[in-house]
Amino acid sequence: VLTEKEAEALLSSIRSMAAQGISVIFITHRLHEILAVCDKVVVMRDGHVVRDVPAKETSVEDITRWMVGRDVQQGAAAQTQGKVQRDDAKTVMSIRNLWVDMPGETVRDVTLDVKEGEILGIGGLAGQGKLGIPNGVMGLYEAGGTVEFDGQKIPLNSPRKCLDSSLAFVSEDRREVGLLLDESLEWNIAFPAMQIQDKFLKKLFGGLIKWRNEGAIRDVTNKYIQELQIKCTSSRQKAKELSGGNQQKVCLAKAFALEPKFLFVSEPTRGIDVGAKALVLEALRKFNRESGVTVVVISSELEELRQTCDRIAIISGGQVAGILPAAASSEEFGLLMVSKVI
Repeated sequence: VLTEKEAEALLSSIRSMAAQGISVIFITHRLHEILAVCDKVVVMRDGHVVRDVPAKETSVEDITRWMVGRDVQQGAAAQTQGKVQRDDAKTVMSIRNLWVDMPGETVRDVTLDVKEGEILGIGGLAGQGKLGIPNGVMGLYEAGGTVEFDGQKIPLNSPRKCLDSSLAFVSEDRREVGLLLDESLEWNIAFPAMQIQDKFLKKLFGGLIKWRNEGAIRDVTNKYIQELQIKCTSSRQKAKELSGGNQQKVCLAKAFALEPKFLFVSEPTRGIDVGAKALVLEALRKFNRESGVTVVVISSELEELRQTCDRIAIISGGQVAGILPAAASSEEFGLLMVSKVI
């Protein structure tokens, strides 16, 4: 994950190598970079080459359609048009003067209100603090300030207290934090709810004796495999054997199984293909819509935030630079991004 300047330096190096006669195969999900750098575009889907065309004869829209086998833009546009304003909704989470000691992130003095039932986006340039906010609130890194949820103060630096308060978090680091890579999908999806809420357990003698309800665990796993279209051999397949997109869906399923009242989702589409991105974002919208869960999406992809969220807060220099409706222009968001950059 590079800043824009770092990314341009990398692309410039690739162009220089090509100019020296070195052949380069550039593999990426960032479609604009393909058109900016490459001479030829090869698109693969389900293990097969579906297109092989000169870069100057195609567009981002064409590549997207070939990658997923359908037009994903129509769905995104429909979601943007169907947004509901929640100006009169009550504030369900209040963050005041939050600071977080997270390597690579600057969170100095974040004050933010989240409205009940909304999807709030948090964006900004790399290192300016957006990723530190959920990690600090959920207790993964040392933090200070105050956080209130549904009228109750949430102790900082205590992940278990957050989970007990019906908060959940899908981390940006799915392999190191989000998944038990050597365990089955069943264990990944069911274990947090089992540990925190005593779900999927059989009990005797008033709960003195507990053991796993294998049938209930299998049922909930298969439910989310179907709903999220997780591509796997069975519910017992190990998480490490899945693609990045399907691993991300398992992380979402784990959070959904907790049935939280409030969900942080950090970089939900990082490193996954455009088809999986559409499914992941639609799953978040559906979860928000049907369950009434308040969702906060933290992402480096501004356009995805604009397609998914009701409002977007931009973090710059460790503070909230401003909050705009998703329909605001890219230029307005861009000005906020650089307003306090350090």
